[in-house]
Amino acid sequence: MDIMGKTAIVTGAASGIGRATALLLAARAAAEIRLVDVDDAGLAETQRLVEAMGARASVHHLDLSDISATEAWFVMQGDVDILHNNAGVVSGTPQFPDADAARIRRVIDVNVTSLIAATQIAVQTMRARGGGVIVNTVSTVALGAGFRDAMYATTKAAVMMFTRCCASLKEEANVRVAGVLPGLTDTPILHTTGGDRAADWMAPILANNERCQPEDIAAAVIDLIENDALAGGDWVAVRREGGVVTRQWGHDTPV
Repeated sequence: MDIMGKTAIVTGAASGIGRATALLLAARAAAEIRLVDVDDAGLAETQRLVEAMGARASVHHLDLSDISATEAWFVMQGDVDILHNNAGVVSGTPQFPDADAARIRRVIDVNVTSLIAATQIAVQTMRARGGGVIVNTVSTVALGAGFRDAMYATTKAAVMMFTRCCASLKEEANVRVAGVLPGLTDTPILHTTGGDRAADWMAPILANNERCQPEDIAAAVIDLIENDALAGGDWVAVRREGGVVTRQWGHDTPV
């Protein structure tokens, strides 16, 4: 898809990968970028940076754990060509099995339920408009054997499967759904694994793995959007190894 002149929605846009993606969309001359998050100060800064690049930007305070509000908001967003389902949360402390039901439900709703709802509504709208592209932020933990934050890993595995299950939408609705899988990335989410800091169990992960920058992941998001030759359900994992950004591609075929 040629991004120039298109309208995009980016969730989790107040910082990190969401902000970096919004800025690259602006650099590609997107006409309008709708920025979604619960961090009002961060949203305002992203809006300032996007508008400085010449694109229109609007900010939308939306708690994605409120599924009814999420559905209502997305129904109102008719003229959308690109959706980056980027928002996500970790469990924090205490972890499963000691986390209470409300915390577990919030992780599931933000990371999975709202993403499915947003995708469903966006696909229906995009199909009526002739097509579109949706990119879901997954995680390389979805490719691994396990992760200490059980709920985060489980929800990201669910998003991975959902993305792959949407492969046929390219042929059925001219809506291409793809996944970007960040490896360890230097974003604010790292500092919430332990509540208001990095969890102790993250120490060996942080010590033994190089961190991507948000821009590394956003560049892959842009490539996923722009490359219409890709099949639906395709994904790319992005890591940094030996100071070099690497990509691992996965190509899906609908069954």
